[in-house]
Amino acid sequence: MSRAYRTILYEKDEAVPNILYVTLNRPEKNNAISIGETEMTGEIKDAMLRANHDDEVKVVIFRGAGKSFCAGFDLSMVYRVYGGAPGVKPNQRIRLQTDQDQLYGFPQSILDCNKVTIAQVHGWCIEAGLYIVKCCDLAIAAENAKISQRGQRLAFGGLPTLPLELVMGHTKKVVECLLTGRTISGKEAEEDGYVTKAIPAQDLESEVYALATAISVLPRDAIVMGKVSRRHMLERLGLTCLKEVITYHTLCTSIGYTEDERDLMFIRDREGMGEKAAFHKMHEKYEEALNKTKYFKSYNPEQAL
Repeated sequence: MSRAYRTILYEKDEAVPNILYVTLNRPEKNNAISIGETEMTGEIKDAMLRANHDDEVKVVIFRGAGKSFCAGFDLSMVYRVYGGAPGVKPNQRIRLQTDQDQLYGFPQSILDCNKVTIAQVHGWCIEAGLYIVKCCDLAIAAENAKISQRGQRLAFGGLPTLPLELVMGHTKKVVECLLTGRTISGKEAEEDGYVTKAIPAQDLESEVYALATAISVLPRDAIVMGKVSRRHMLERLGLTCLKEVITYHTLCTSIGYTEDERDLMFIRDREGMGEKAAFHKMHEKYEEALNKTKYFKSYNPEQAL
């Protein structure tokens, strides 16, 4: 039997019970993804297993409570979840196991879901929130959604989450977003291939619901066989294999900073000023540099994260 959830909501639509909503439910944290078997990563894994075994479910809609879809991983847990602390450097085996089980275990569970999955994106969608978007079959975003691979600035400098993302749209555009970490709108995300379609914010919920309702008309076997066959083909191409990325992520959390780069050390700054202030300090430096470009400035959000 599946456990009760603390960080997500698992709800079937009353009118069309073939539709399941998995709602990221930490609005006070902009739905930042907490890490651990009893946290959001573990609860998403459990929800996907539960959906696979529920024959009534045909479509799973991922959405976020409050003003944003997802702010990425919970920065109060990043690195600390490995056992890292001031003066304590976590070993590689613990990092690797945590990455395998949690940081990449939860997107793997979405890839392994045998139902049609749809991401409904509004507000901010950052880094690990984009893991969900990339792993879903379809992604519908508000045109004014704010999408960014900001976590790349912390340690990863262009690391693909999935090989899949490098072919899902325009490879050079995706790589540029990985390298710069700049914020793009939902509309640009559609142009770059991150999302299926961007639509006016006021239509987002009703349109995703109508789309899910239409897909739920398909026979159950057709949905599952279509999903499994697509996954099989992607696996044969190596596009959904996370094993290499898990290793790269583990290595990237152990990067070194030279003396002239230490001003960008979020992990160090977090201990003295807290994760929110350290987050803004790091990104302000990058945004200041990007603002000197003419064509690669971040999409200007209406509200701060």
